[in-house]
Amino acid sequence: MGYEILITGGRRIVAVVCMLFSLSALGADMDKLSDYQWKHRLILVQAAPETKDAVETLWGSNVGIEDRDILWFVNAESGLLSNQSIVPIGVERDVKTLLENARPDERVLLIGKDGGIKSREASLNLEAIFQRIDAMPMRQREMRED
Repeated sequence: MGYEILITGGRRIVAVVCMLFSLSALGADMDKLSDYQWKHRLILVQAAPETKDAVETLWGSNVGIEDRDILWFVNAESGLLSNQSIVPIGVERDVKTLLENARPDERVLLIGKDGGIKSREASLNLEAIFQRIDAMPMRQREMRED
């Protein structure tokens, strides 16, 4: 039985995130979204009129994105786009599931290195996301170490 059947409403997204970020004894390869935990922050974007320039915005901010260990995924009509050269099918499936279970006003999700959802927004505001990340204790520690 799937998590969607057992859990309703706002708790559905929490269950999906927990499922995606649960530790797995199988496969060290980056084959699922949970494999990025503790390595990368993630920005997930559901393509919509509010996010139509998301890919260009994300590519245009590559220095800030790399500095903050961000991988981004945009679920566009043409398929899943990312700054990762190859997106494994399991990761693509996990991203699409997470975005499909989000509310319509949650088109942009920021996931921290710990696997928790740090923000849910209707549109992509990369400067606000950078500010949110830079205020995180883990990021503060990273900046001190650099």
